[in-house]
Amino acid sequence: MKNWKTKLFGDNSFNFYGWIFAGLVVIGGSAYFLKRGLDADQYLSAQAAYLIAIYCLLLGCFGVVLHNYLARVAEKLDAQKKEKPDDHNG
Repeated sequence: MKNWKTKLFGDNSFNFYGWIFAGLVVIGGSAYFLKRGLDADQYLSAQAAYLIAIYCLLLGCFGVVLHNYLARVAEKLDAQKKEKPDDHNG
C-alpha cells in the first residue's frame, strides 16, 4: 500500500524529470558562477587552480550520483509499466 510519502517522494516520473531539471540548474548555475569568479580575477593564481580542480571533482561526483539515481528510477518506472495492463490496445 502506498501512502502519501511514497507517492510524493518515491520513485515516480515527477521525481525523475524533476531531478533532470534540477541537475541542469545546478550544473549550469555552478558553471555560471565559476565563470563570474574567473572573470573577476585578473590572473589565475595557484589557489584558484586548486579550487577549479576541486570544483571539477565535485561536479563529476554529482554527475555520477545523479546518473545512477536516474538510471535506477528509470528502471523502476519501466518495470511498473510492464506490470500494468495496456488499456490502449483495445
